[in-house]
Amino acid sequence: MTKRAVKHIINILEEEKRNLWFSSLCRKVFKGYRFGITDLDKIVVVEGELKALIEYKWRREDFEVAVPVNAFQFITLKELSRLSDIPLYYIIEIGEYSGKWFRVFEVDPNQKYRVKRCGNGDVKDAYSIVNLNNTNLMNKLEFKSWLREVLVNGKH
Repeated sequence: MTKRAVKHIINILEEEKRNLWFSSLCRKVFKGYRFGITDLDKIVVVEGELKALIEYKWRREDFEVAVPVNAFQFITLKELSRLSDIPLYYIIEIGEYSGKWFRVFEVDPNQKYRVKRCGNGDVKDAYSIVNLNNTNLMNKLEFKSWLREVLVNGKH
């Protein structure tokens, strides 16, 4: 079991090393251009049908007023959702294993979201702000039920 865990960690580090190499290469290739790279965590396909685009995050504690998400990634994924007509969901796992909750929201591709610069040091960036009233906080059982409704039955 330990051998498998170490091998898995090495594979993750190798993948991250290659991601950094690719990003560095693109910075050189696109030097002088406004340029950015982002990723999408999950693309859910059920019975051959694209059901959802999912950006999956994790936090130790829940949000108090609003959910800040990286603006560049948010705007890019929102546009991908709009162009593809595939719903985009942000799922934020909150807490540790014993007290796990999920804050979920569907991104409306036609809605304008407020963007705010905030943070300090390495985390200073532009963030799209999602009002907590536009999100749902679910326990693990509710989250599983939501997944089935949205991803299998296609209900928003």
